[in-house]
Amino acid sequence: MVTVNGEPLAEAAGKNLLTFLQQREAPIDNIVVELNGTIIHRPEYEQTLIKPNDKLELISFVGGGR
Repeated sequence: MVTVNGEPLAEAAGKNLLTFLQQREAPIDNIVVELNGTIIHRPEYEQTLIKPNDKLELISFVGGGR
């Protein structure tokens, strides 16, 4: 079981980060991915495989203000 932002998510294991993010329709250009406490940079998404018991944190940036 993979944990994504504190929630268990069984179907994430076995996918690479890019595929996982695309399937979630995540804003890839405006997101930071932390995998087991390590920030994964965008060029590494495709070759980074999500394994059982991994912990993912997805942080999206939103513009705003004045």
